[in-house]
Amino acid sequence: MLHCRAGRFYTGHTDDLERRIGQHQSGSIPGYAQARHPLELVWSQEFPTRYEALCAERRIKGWSRKKKLALIRGGWEQISRLAKSKSSASTSSARTVLKVEQSVLSYLRAEAERAHPLEACGILLGTEGRIGRAVACANVHPSPRTHFEIDPAALIAAYKAAREGGSAIAGYWHSHPAGAAVPSAVDQASASRDGRVWAIVAAEALTFWRDGEDGFEALSYTQVNG
Repeated sequence: MLHCRAGRFYTGHTDDLERRIGQHQSGSIPGYAQARHPLELVWSQEFPTRYEALCAERRIKGWSRKKKLALIRGGWEQISRLAKSKSSASTSSARTVLKVEQSVLSYLRAEAERAHPLEACGILLGTEGRIGRAVACANVHPSPRTHFEIDPAALIAAYKAAREGGSAIAGYWHSHPAGAAVPSAVDQASASRDGRVWAIVAAEALTFWRDGEDGFEALSYTQVNG
């Protein structure tokens, strides 16, 4: 995490921290941080995989300024209090019925059937309250019959497209070829807790969930056309 001019923060991930900081300092990387010098590295953490680093990046980007400052200071108790406060404040909005395009529902069921007996997975595009499009991505997990991992290259490309004015990433989807349409123990363990929507397809069932800081919450949804 970089501290930028006017007290702003920039969060990203990289395979080479020292090299990337140098690039940001020299202004050779276009984007948010380039126009907000001077820059100072205020927080970093290593992760076992690029996917985990990307998950952490998008989770932290959604945090409030107070929560980011608490992270920089290592104030984990304050982060916990702020998370609970945010959860309480957003309870009513979480109950809002999600709108999903009919074409998205059909697409998810078709892709799940096509990938069977492997888990299908991908990205949901739209807004917080409406899912307008779904995209299938490669499942790169070494055990695709029982697990899924969205191709990191596809995720990075989707986030880049969103930053350049494309459709926002509203959430993610995957199938359970031999399970129920509810978050599994593996899903619970791998969730980012970033507030995004998850769709799960199992046989004829299709459910939607909010990946909140306190765990998954079932979402009601309604089909819309156009």
